[in-house]
Amino acid sequence: MNKKGFTLMELLTVVLILGILTSIALPQYARSLERARATEAMAGIKALNDAVYAYAAARTGANACPQNFNQLSVILPPASGTNTNGSTLTTKDFIYTLNSATNAFVPGTDCPGVTAARQGGNKYDYVIWNPYRAGTAGRGAALACTSPGGKKKSKDVCDSLDLYTEGASPY
Repeated sequence: MNKKGFTLMELLTVVLILGILTSIALPQYARSLERARATEAMAGIKALNDAVYAYAAARTGANACPQNFNQLSVILPPASGTNTNGSTLTTKDFIYTLNSATNAFVPGTDCPGVTAARQGGNKYDYVIWNPYRAGTAGRGAALACTSPGGKKKSKDVCDSLDLYTEGASPY
Protein backbone atom coordinates (compact mmCIF):
# COMPACT_ATOMS: atom_id res chain seq x y z
CA MET A 1 0.00 0.00 0.00
CA ASN A 2 1.46 3.34 -1.11
CA LYS A 3 0.37 6.19 1.25
CA LYS A 4 1.19 9.74 0.24
CA GLY A 5 1.70 12.43 2.88
CA PHE A 6 4.02 13.54 5.63
CA THR A 7 4.79 11.81 8.87
CA LEU A 8 4.42 13.55 12.20
CA MET A 9 8.21 13.68 12.60
CA GLU A 10 8.63 15.41 9.25
CA LEU A 11 6.03 18.03 10.15
CA LEU A 12 7.59 18.64 13.57
CA THR A 13 11.01 19.04 11.98
CA VAL A 14 9.69 21.65 9.54
CA VAL A 15 7.93 23.55 12.35
CA LEU A 16 11.11 23.49 14.44
CA ILE A 17 13.24 24.83 11.57
CA LEU A 18 10.71 27.60 10.86
CA GLY A 19 10.68 28.55 14.55
CA ILE A 20 14.46 28.82 14.65
CA LEU A 21 14.58 30.91 11.48
CA THR A 22 11.85 33.21 12.82
CA SER A 23 13.62 33.71 16.13
CA ILE A 24 16.70 34.87 14.22
CA ALA A 25 14.96 36.96 11.56
CA LEU A 26 12.45 38.95 13.64
CA PRO A 27 14.97 40.79 15.86
CA GLN A 28 17.01 41.70 12.78
CA TYR A 29 13.88 43.01 11.10
CA ALA A 30 12.97 45.11 14.17
CA ARG A 31 16.50 46.60 14.25
CA SER A 32 16.26 47.46 10.56
CA LEU A 33 12.94 49.24 11.11
CA GLU A 34 14.37 51.26 13.99
CA ARG A 35 17.42 52.24 11.95
CA ALA A 36 15.05 53.46 9.22
CA ARG A 37 13.16 55.56 11.77
CA ALA A 38 16.41 57.06 13.07
CA THR A 39 17.54 57.83 9.52
CA GLU A 40 14.23 59.60 8.93
CA ALA A 41 14.86 61.70 12.06
CA MET A 42 18.34 62.56 10.80
CA ALA A 43 16.85 63.84 7.53
CA GLY A 44 14.26 65.82 9.48
CA ILE A 45 16.92 67.44 11.66
CA LYS A 46 18.93 68.38 8.55
CA ALA A 47 15.92 69.99 6.85
CA LEU A 48 14.84 71.85 9.98
CA ASN A 49 18.36 73.05 10.78
CA ASP A 50 18.72 74.27 7.17
CA ALA A 51 15.47 76.22 7.60
CA VAL A 52 16.79 77.73 10.88
CA TYR A 53 19.99 78.73 9.05
CA ALA A 54 18.00 80.38 6.24
CA TYR A 55 15.88 82.24 8.80
CA ALA A 56 18.95 83.47 10.72
CA ALA A 57 20.83 84.44 7.54
CA ALA A 58 18.00 86.81 6.59
CA ARG A 59 17.94 88.54 10.00
CA THR A 60 20.27 90.17 12.48
CA GLY A 61 20.14 91.15 16.12
CA ALA A 62 17.85 89.78 18.80
CA ASN A 63 15.34 88.41 16.29
CA ALA A 64 17.91 86.41 14.31
CA CYS A 65 16.84 83.04 15.76
CA PRO A 66 13.37 81.60 15.20
CA GLN A 67 11.27 80.96 18.29
CA ASN A 68 8.92 78.41 16.75
CA PHE A 69 8.55 76.13 13.75
CA ASN A 70 5.84 78.35 12.26
CA GLN A 71 8.47 81.01 11.48
CA LEU A 72 10.48 78.63 9.29
CA SER A 73 10.03 78.32 5.56
CA VAL A 74 9.62 74.57 5.62
CA ILE A 75 6.58 72.42 5.00
CA LEU A 76 5.74 70.55 8.18
CA PRO A 77 4.21 67.07 8.03
CA PRO A 78 0.42 67.35 7.85
CA ALA A 79 -0.20 64.72 10.54
CA SER A 80 2.12 66.44 13.00
CA GLY A 81 1.10 68.48 15.99
CA THR A 82 2.73 71.46 17.64
CA ASN A 83 2.50 72.69 21.19
CA THR A 84 0.95 76.03 22.03
CA ASN A 85 4.09 78.07 21.37
CA GLY A 86 5.07 76.11 18.25
CA SER A 87 8.52 75.05 19.45
CA THR A 88 7.67 71.35 19.56
CA LEU A 89 6.75 69.24 16.57
CA THR A 90 5.36 65.79 17.31
CA THR A 91 5.35 63.05 14.70
CA LYS A 92 4.47 59.38 15.03
CA ASP A 93 7.98 58.38 16.14
CA PHE A 94 9.80 61.54 17.27
CA ILE A 95 9.41 64.81 19.12
CA TYR A 96 11.39 67.55 17.37
CA THR A 97 12.18 70.49 19.64
CA LEU A 98 13.49 73.91 18.67
CA ASN A 99 15.55 76.09 21.04
CA SER A 100 15.82 73.49 23.82
CA ALA A 101 19.43 72.46 23.24
CA THR A 102 22.30 74.30 24.87
CA ASN A 103 24.92 72.13 23.14
CA ALA A 104 23.36 71.86 19.69
CA PHE A 105 23.61 74.98 17.57
CA VAL A 106 22.93 75.38 13.87
CA PRO A 107 26.33 75.72 12.14
CA GLY A 108 27.01 79.27 10.96
CA THR A 109 24.60 80.84 13.45
CA ASP A 110 24.19 81.45 17.16
CA CYS A 111 20.78 79.75 17.08
CA PRO A 112 20.07 76.60 19.06
CA GLY A 113 19.29 73.77 16.68
CA VAL A 114 16.67 71.07 16.55
CA THR A 115 16.76 67.90 18.62
CA ALA A 116 14.81 64.73 17.84
CA ALA A 117 13.78 62.59 20.82
CA ARG A 118 12.43 59.12 20.08
CA GLN A 119 8.92 58.32 21.28
CA GLY A 120 9.57 54.63 21.69
CA GLY A 121 7.69 53.78 24.84
CA ASN A 122 9.52 51.17 26.88
CA LYS A 123 11.95 50.10 24.14
CA TYR A 124 13.68 53.24 22.85
CA ASP A 125 14.68 56.58 24.37
CA TYR A 126 17.45 58.04 22.22
CA VAL A 127 18.00 61.67 21.19
CA ILE A 128 19.66 62.81 17.94
CA TRP A 129 21.16 66.29 17.51
CA ASN A 130 23.96 68.26 15.86
CA PRO A 131 26.68 68.81 18.51
CA TYR A 132 27.96 72.02 16.91
CA ARG A 133 29.11 74.66 19.41
CA ALA A 134 28.31 78.31 18.70
CA GLY A 135 31.29 80.54 18.06
CA THR A 136 33.58 77.77 16.79
CA ALA A 137 35.11 78.05 13.36
CA GLY A 138 34.55 75.65 10.51
CA ARG A 139 31.71 73.37 9.59
CA GLY A 140 29.33 71.78 12.02
CA ALA A 141 30.09 68.39 13.48
CA ALA A 142 28.27 65.30 12.33
CA LEU A 143 25.09 64.33 14.12
CA ALA A 144 25.31 62.70 17.53
CA CYS A 145 23.04 60.28 19.35
CA THR A 146 22.75 59.26 22.97
CA SER A 147 20.39 57.36 25.21
CA PRO A 148 19.55 59.45 28.30
CA GLY A 149 17.82 56.47 29.92
CA GLY A 150 20.71 54.15 29.13
CA LYS A 151 18.58 51.53 27.39
CA LYS A 152 20.69 48.98 25.54
CA LYS A 153 18.39 48.88 22.49
CA SER A 154 18.64 52.66 22.15
CA LYS A 155 22.43 52.56 22.44
CA ASP A 156 22.51 49.79 19.82
CA VAL A 157 20.53 51.94 17.37
CA CYS A 158 22.91 54.87 17.90
CA ASP A 159 25.90 52.53 17.53
CA SER A 160 24.56 51.04 14.31
CA LEU A 161 24.40 54.53 12.79
CA ASP A 162 27.91 55.40 14.08
CA LEU A 163 26.43 58.31 16.04
CA TYR A 164 26.65 57.12 19.65
CA THR A 165 28.32 59.61 21.97
CA GLU A 166 28.94 58.31 25.50
CA GLY A 167 27.77 60.69 28.21
CA ALA A 168 27.01 63.56 25.82
CA SER A 169 23.77 65.50 25.89
CA PRO A 170 22.27 68.24 23.74
CA TYR A 171 20.77 69.88 26.87
